Amino acid sequence: MRDRPSDTAHRRALERKLGRALLPAEVVHHANEDKADNTPINLNAKARNVHSSEHNRRRGLSKLRASLRMERERKRLY
Repeated sequence: MRDRPSDTAHRRALERKLGRALLPAEVVHHANEDKADNTPINLNAKARNVHSSEHNRRRGLSKLRASLRMERERKRLY
């Protein structure tokens, strides 16, 4: 995955910001979740496992909210 130009662009931008190379276990996190926005203020280094768990938690909450919303709508219909 790291060989794609889009991946290397934000990695290089973050490395310039940090003044060091990213570690193999680090990934680039886009604070505003816009992968095209590689401005230094938007980029942060995170451990791969932390980054994944944060995104999975957000997705899980979104699914939970959607199912609760659907359940409320279903109750209104009956």
